Amino acid sequence: MSRHSPPPPSSPLLLIDLDHTLVERDGAPDAWAPAFCATHGLPAEAAPAVHALLRADRSPDGFARIAARYGLPHSGTALWEAHVAHEAARTHPLPGVPEALATLRAAGWTIAVVTNGSTGVQRAKLARTGLLPAVDAVCVSEEAGARKPAPEIFHLAAARLGRTLTPADWMVGNNPATDLRGAHAAGLRSIWITPTPPPPLPPSHPTPTHTAPDTPTAATLLLTHPR
Repeated sequence: MSRHSPPPPSSPLLLIDLDHTLVERDGAPDAWAPAFCATHGLPAEAAPAVHALLRADRSPDGFARIAARYGLPHSGTALWEAHVAHEAARTHPLPGVPEALATLRAAGWTIAVVTNGSTGVQRAKLARTGLLPAVDAVCVSEEAGARKPAPEIFHLAAARLGRTLTPADWMVGNNPATDLRGAHAAGLRSIWITPTPPPPLPPSHPTPTHTAPDTPTAATLLLTHPR
């Protein structure tokens, strides 16, 4: 956590997504694979297979399999650490996000990031972008043992703050399938980060409490309607 003392249980609680909500990544999701091949002397045509191997196991063990397949003289751990650094280096905060988080914190909000992904990569993104001190807790699916939209990950994020979720709490995110479904399953109000006008949602998706074109606009909504 980032505060020196636990936030009061009466403070308004915000759970918020990471990728495409707080931060954005430069390049396509698989952009690292061609760079990896070039760095390690592999043919460019190996990039799709390298990317597929890591998608199957995004961990040091996954990189150990890549090293074994291509005869690389590096441990899986060393390759993994380089990958984490690479992913963090190509991540930046979305415009206005640091200021929006600071404004919410100054207004007494308690904030927890709830994100699917690798613990090492997601925490490195927060540290690299300077956003880690701007939140009170971070809950990543790998360490949580549950992925959004499962309600368990939302409840765990609240528990790390000594809180129990209530219908007055909020979830903000850009992905209807994970963020909106998850908020609904956990009994939370929600703000969907989506272009204006928002595209239609499938009938199976819950309707968000609000929509906003970006996170700073969502923060303004939260400050207007905290409870």
